[in-house]
Amino acid sequence: MDAITSEPTTSGPNPPCDVGRRHPRDKHRMRPVDGFDHVWQCARHSLFARLVDKATAESYERGDAYPMHDGGDGVVVQHGDERQGGVILYYRAA
Repeated sequence: MDAITSEPTTSGPNPPCDVGRRHPRDKHRMRPVDGFDHVWQCARHSLFARLVDKATAESYERGDAYPMHDGGDGVVVQHGDERQGGVILYYRAA
């Protein structure tokens, strides 16, 4: 359940917001969360994304409880694109 930490702090361009991926008129990218590697936020949609390993991503389905990067309770929204040997997992606060 940990983010991939063996990679450099840069993990490519910021991922697109999951809402924007599904609604072409609302395409925009998420911003990095200060203090957390491989974690991004979309303040507009109260959405977060984290780079996790494939096994972790496959163990969660939409609506499953998911521990947030800051220790809070979260809920899985969607699996995203593969990146640097991991998968982007979208989630929001519960």
